[in-house]
Amino acid sequence: MACRPTTAESHVTTSERLIEAATAEFADKGLKDANLRDICALADVNLNAVRYHFGGKEALYVAAVKHAHRSVMGDIRPPSDESTSPEDRLREIISMLLNLALGQQRPLTAEHKLMHREFSDPTEATVQVARAFAKPMFMALRSAISEMLPADTSAIERNMLTTSVIGQCMHFKFGRQIDELIIPKSEFRKFTMKRLTDHIYRVTLAAIRDYSA
Repeated sequence: MACRPTTAESHVTTSERLIEAATAEFADKGLKDANLRDICALADVNLNAVRYHFGGKEALYVAAVKHAHRSVMGDIRPPSDESTSPEDRLREIISMLLNLALGQQRPLTAEHKLMHREFSDPTEATVQVARAFAKPMFMALRSAISEMLPADTSAIERNMLTTSVIGQCMHFKFGRQIDELIIPKSEFRKFTMKRLTDHIYRVTLAAIRDYSA
């Protein structure tokens, strides 16, 4: 099988097959123990295709982790309209994060397993994922919060407020199963997207006002 594609479509197909196969292999064995020959056999491509499309094993691993992150976390992007008020941007970001946290629960996949493995033993892939996906959202949220704070508010306080909002939202992704054991179902069903968005928004505004007092 030739490793060089003859069309743009075949290029995409080969890359996607490699990433899908790599995700499964890296999820099972990790970066160190995964075998490129096994990945290529699973993808039904020539071994040289890895070098052609990705440059090597490490770059293929990074691509697989990025794919896993998009699959598990979604391809959310921070608000791009800086002309809107910081209050509106804050509410929008809270809504986006809650939508991610409260999204439909899917069965654990190879993508979930690879994400867990990578975050348990971080490599350069985690750095790239943080830069590409997490940092833009963090900075957009921090910017909206900072615009409402006094000018002399310290960087650590701005960062703590930002991580506080993220933590409140992500609690409902990682702590929901415990919540359902503690809170009666009839009450937990009332934890709607709108109600949670309003709550976290109001709590955050109250904290910001306290800094201004």
